Amino acid sequence: MAEDTGWRIKLTKTVRDFSGSPFPKGSVLKAQISPEGKLEVYGAQHLTLHPHEWEPVLTDEDFRRLLNG
Repeated sequence: MAEDTGWRIKLTKTVRDFSGSPFPKGSVLKAQISPEGKLEVYGAQHLTLHPHEWEPVLTDEDFRRLLNG
């Protein structure tokens, strides 16, 4: 099984992707950093986020991994 390299972010405002699909404020999304250094959200079409539009989130699974080494 491949290691999960993504992490979670929480939106601090409602945003829309390129196709117009809304992502409401407070949504928790899975994301990764692209080779170009940009934040990429899984399942979104060209969702460009600025630093003030999201914050990192630690899930219960993240806490378990941290505590178990």
